[in-house]
Amino acid sequence: MSKQGVTLLLTNSIDYVADLLVKNLGSENIFRYNTDLWKDYKLLVSDQTIEIEDPIGRRVTENDLVKVFRRSSMRASNIFPSMQLDNADRYAEEEVWMALNDILNIYWEQGKVVLSQPFATTRSCKMQQMRLAAKFFDVTPFRFAVGSERFFRPGIQSVAKSFTFKYADGIGFYARKVDEGSLDPSHPWFLTDYIDADEDVTVALVRDELFAFSLDRQAFINETIDWRKAPSAHAHRGWKPVKLPAEMEKAIFSFAAEVGVHYARLDFLKKDSHYTFLEANFSGEWGWLDPDNKNGLMAKILYEIDPRTPVMSCPRPKWR
Repeated sequence: MSKQGVTLLLTNSIDYVADLLVKNLGSENIFRYNTDLWKDYKLLVSDQTIEIEDPIGRRVTENDLVKVFRRSSMRASNIFPSMQLDNADRYAEEEVWMALNDILNIYWEQGKVVLSQPFATTRSCKMQQMRLAAKFFDVTPFRFAVGSERFFRPGIQSVAKSFTFKYADGIGFYARKVDEGSLDPSHPWFLTDYIDADEDVTVALVRDELFAFSLDRQAFINETIDWRKAPSAHAHRGWKPVKLPAEMEKAIFSFAAEVGVHYARLDFLKKDSHYTFLEANFSGEWGWLDPDNKNGLMAKILYEIDPRTPVMSCPRPKWR
C-alpha cells in the first residue's frame, strides 16, 4: 500500500455500494475486505498488531489504517443460506466472524470506526427502536407473537414483516398485508397495524446531515405494500429529494442521540403532512438514492470515510 493512511472497508463481495465507494475514492485509499471470502485473505491479530493481506498481495497493518467503515459485512452462509458447510467449515467461519467483530472493537476503541456503529442493530432492533421512537414520532402499534392463537386477531388486516429478511438464496420476506386469522400461531410473526399512506419517505442520517427522499406509493400499492417489490424502474428511480419540516429534522437527530448512533436510514410512511415511523436501518443502505452522486448523499459518505479527511468516530454507547 502507499505511504499515506487508508480506510479499511469491511463488506462482502456482492456489495454494490462498496463498489461505488471504491470507484469514487480509488483503491489506493480503500482497502477492501470481503468477509464472505475470508479464505482468500491472510489475517493476523496479535497483542502487537493487526495485519491483513488481500488476494492480490496488498498488505495493511494496524498503523496504516486511518479509518474503518463497516458496510454490509456478512458470513457466506448468510448470503447463501442453502450453502452446505460441514462441522469444521461452520466452526471456522464462526471463528473468523468472531475475530472480525473483535477487530472492530479494537479499532472502535482507537477512535477509527466511522459512521456505521458496530453491533447497533443487535443493541436496537425493530421492537426497541419503535418503543424509543414513540418519544419522538407517531409509531404504528406492533406485536411479536408465537405459540398461541389468542395472540392473533382473526379478521384483522395487519402487516407481517421480518427481522432477518432472507431465508433462502435469492428469496427475502417482504412486508405484506395478512389476515391475522390465517397465520399459523406455532410460527413466529412480527406484526404491525396497517397504515394508509400516499408516500414512502426515507431519510439518510450521515453524522450531522440529513438527506430525505420520497416515493409515490400509487404506482404499486394495488400490487404490494412493500416498495422493494414495486416495478424496478419506479422502485429505484422514482425516489425524489424532499425537504423535511424543521420539527421532523429535530426529532430525527433526537432519536439518533437516544439510540446512540450518528448513521442510519430511517423509514416513514406519509399521509398528507403526517409522518409515521417504521424503522431505522443502522447499516444505512442508500446506494439507489444517489448512485450518480447528484444529491449530496454520496458526496457526504465519501467525505466521512475518506482517509484524507478528519476522523469523526461513531459514538460509543454509555452502558448503564
